[in-house]
Parts: sequence; C-alpha cells; structure tokens
Amino acid sequence: MLPANAHIVKCPFCGTKKELMTLASGNTFGARHWSDQKMIAPMLPRVSPVQQCLACGKYYLEYNQPYVEGDDWSSERGELSYQEWKEAYAQLQSDKRIKKDDLQIVRHQLIQAFNDEYYRGGDCAPAAEEAYFVNVIHEYIDACSWNKKNILFKAELYREAGDMDKCAETLSSISIDKLQDFEAKIYREIEDRMKKGDKIVFEIKA
Repeated sequence: MLPANAHIVKCPFCGTKKELMTLASGNTFGARHWSDQKMIAPMLPRVSPVQQCLACGKYYLEYNQPYVEGDDWSSERGELSYQEWKEAYAQLQSDKRIKKDDLQIVRHQLIQAFNDEYYRGGDCAPAAEEAYFVNVIHEYIDACSWNKKNILFKAELYREAGDMDKCAETLSSISIDKLQDFEAKIYREIEDRMKKGDKIVFEIKA
C-alpha cells in the first residue's frame, strides 16, 4: 500500500475543509469477504462514500465535492458508525437532489454497518434495530434492478431480513449448475443457513 497526497474537500453546507486519504497503489492481500458484500482489506482501505462535517455535523457525498490536492498524505477515511449511517440516511433521504443510485449506496453501507455493529462480532441486535434493518433491506431490494448477475445477493438479503420463504423463492429461480464455482459455493452457504433459519451475515471463505 502506497499513500498519495490527500484530497482536501469542503463541506457543501458550511465550507469546512477536510483532508481525506488517497492511495497511489494498494492490493487485496489478506482481504476478508462477507455475504453482505463487505470486503475488509488491510492493504486497500477506502474512504467512506459519505462524510460527516466536523464543524456543522451534516453529511455529504464525498464524490460530489470538488477537491484540491494537499501537500502531504492523510490516513483520514471519515468512517461512520452504524448510528451515524442512520443519521446520514435520514438526512440524504429527505434531500430531493440526491440521486436514487446514491441512496442505494447509502442503504448498502447501512446494511453493512448494522452487521458491523451487531452480527459480524457475534452480538444480538435489539428488536427495534432489527426492525429498522429489515425495513432498509426491503427498501434496497425494491429500489434495485435485479438480473442474473446480482440475483444471488437478493436471496442473501432476504435471508438476512429473516424472510426465508422469499429467500427460498429467489434461490429456486437460480440455476446452480450455471453458476461459477465460487458463486455455487455461496449459493449452498445461503441455502444451508436458510434451512436452519439462520439470518446472520457470514464470512465467505476461499
């Protein structure tokens, strides 16, 4: 991993500047992959697609902001906690200028952040948070254009939402013999957990 000069962005609400990490190069050695499509790669860290202003506290899309290059590197990624992702989603949802595709990115990040908070470490989510999580999953599913390239993820989302009937229905629409070996492995992992009523995110082993 080789850092590059930081990108300095401005909050679109109050103009406060923030230095963010950029990389000249990186790699996926030692990366861990999860069924919610999260990748944890020590040698390829990523800046959060949504940033919170350190001054006014509002949230904004990082890629939408113009930047200038700094004089040195920065390790700042602007990562958000699960509760902060919830706040960001509420704010961005109410902004009519936000594109549908950007809201999908936020929903996906929120799903992963929920799993970080409660299930990736083996904890249990409170009932209210679980209900919120399930609602976000259904919003994601309803807003997505599904096809044979991403339909397996739809089955996984239904499983994580605890809707095993919908998960089974989605899996039944997929021809496992037409999947690549790695995809077929994930299919069987989802199916096995679905049959056990297990809705917890899982790590995908090579």
